[in-house]
Amino acid sequence: MVADVSGKTVSDYAPEDAALLCAVGRLVCAWTMLEQSLETKIGLMREKMGDVRTVGARTRPSMAKLMTELRTMVAMRDRRNASALTEIAAIERDIQRIDRFRALIIQGFHQPEPGGFICRDHRNIHQFVTFEQLDHEISDLETIANRLLAV
Repeated sequence: MVADVSGKTVSDYAPEDAALLCAVGRLVCAWTMLEQSLETKIGLMREKMGDVRTVGARTRPSMAKLMTELRTMVAMRDRRNASALTEIAAIERDIQRIDRFRALIIQGFHQPEPGGFICRDHRNIHQFVTFEQLDHEISDLETIANRLLAV
């Protein structure tokens, strides 16, 4: 039986912690949807350029590899206009920030607290994460997906 430091098992978290479980699940889903929309965007760009290979035919590519491929394809498409590459660089910074937050939540979850939960970062320092922070990052992921599709 798996339990946290308070002695709670995983099944003990429902229903009073349903908001916590739902918020973490929404973060994971939003990240996956961002990856899928980026893969779709790259696939459409490849088709327009005459390349019919699928993205990550053998293994699922990482977000960094997908962004590298997008940057390369946009550079080939817009040789004289660097504004799209500037936007991609800004998007990459936002993705890296959210990915660090996502890793904190997924790898560092410690225990629920009123209004949020405690996580341990990579230096083993406790950080309190509010549901508002989580909602903000989820909405940022949705905004980033729209920005990527517009590039």
